[in-house]
Amino acid sequence: MYPAGYYTMIRSHDYVFDCRLRIVMHALSQGVKSATQLFQTSPRTVRKWRNRYQTEGSRGLVDRSRAPHTCPHKLPPEAEQHIIRLRNRLFTFGAQHLKDEFDLPWGVNSIARVIRQNCRTRLRKRKHQRKNDLRHIKAAYKPFTRFQMDTKYLNDIPHYWLFMTLLGLPRFQYTIRELSVGAEFLAYADEISVTYATITIKRFLEHLEKHGIDLKEVTIQSDNGSEFDGGRLEKSTPGFVHAIEKEYNAHHAFIPPGCRNANADVESVHATIESEFYDLESFNSRPDFLEKSATYQYYYNLARKNRSRGRKSPLELLAEKAPEISCHILDLPPVDLEAAFKPRGGYHVPSAPEISKI
Repeated sequence: MYPAGYYTMIRSHDYVFDCRLRIVMHALSQGVKSATQLFQTSPRTVRKWRNRYQTEGSRGLVDRSRAPHTCPHKLPPEAEQHIIRLRNRLFTFGAQHLKDEFDLPWGVNSIARVIRQNCRTRLRKRKHQRKNDLRHIKAAYKPFTRFQMDTKYLNDIPHYWLFMTLLGLPRFQYTIRELSVGAEFLAYADEISVTYATITIKRFLEHLEKHGIDLKEVTIQSDNGSEFDGGRLEKSTPGFVHAIEKEYNAHHAFIPPGCRNANADVESVHATIESEFYDLESFNSRPDFLEKSATYQYYYNLARKNRSRGRKSPLELLAEKAPEISCHILDLPPVDLEAAFKPRGGYHVPSAPEISKI
């Protein structure tokens, strides 16, 4: 049986060199005609590889570069050096950017070739690298000065849904996430409203003030949801933002529209609490739900290790970063907004009573 044809064998790069060497060895011992018939190729191909082997040895059987020996459109050395100097000084600029900014007379492709061959490229950071950068930034925040707030829908969690419908459990969770030590603070309600969001943040800010936090250094970040005044054009009217900035002298910031990952820290809390709490626990009443929610929050703030923060709990990080802040700042329990602030009639939830009494 004859071996596979020459042009079939060279399609696999694993056999190219070996096949050519076999052709040469057979041609040197048996002749060109015999090698042509055995390897099903042409005499011209056999002579080519035999001659290369005789003049260059084994290196002659390796493919040669097919690049042209001359490049008539190649830029002169002075032009290349000028491009290289500009690029090294402005390493974030691409070929088109350099051409536009400095009115370079050469084509974009020529400039790009010079940059590609002579300058270092700016590597795009991978997702885990960007995350690490953000973690370093957040870790440098002063504890209990930067927070993210969001609302979690609980009516789309399969395991929790049955308890929610049968026992009348809360349908929405108001979540506040501290960015430096990673603590979480929760509140619950049956509807999404500016009033409930405002009550939640007022209660939280008074808690911070009680523990000696300067509210002028505090920034609350939220998305553009209607419960956070995201649809309002006038921010001076009473509401969520007004309460933060006018009543408590703290700061508020909206995330850019369409940039959901800007609130990634509080979103990660939502993913964690769903898998560790709502998918596992069973409830027999609304008070039972609130007690178990408080137990989970205490576990999260006082004992649970956070892998993104060096496998340390918020309590441990607080003791390291700000030992002057009392650990009891982590003790604010979840609140059932429906039970604490029952409607007085009509279609509206009530205005906030004395938050400090809660």
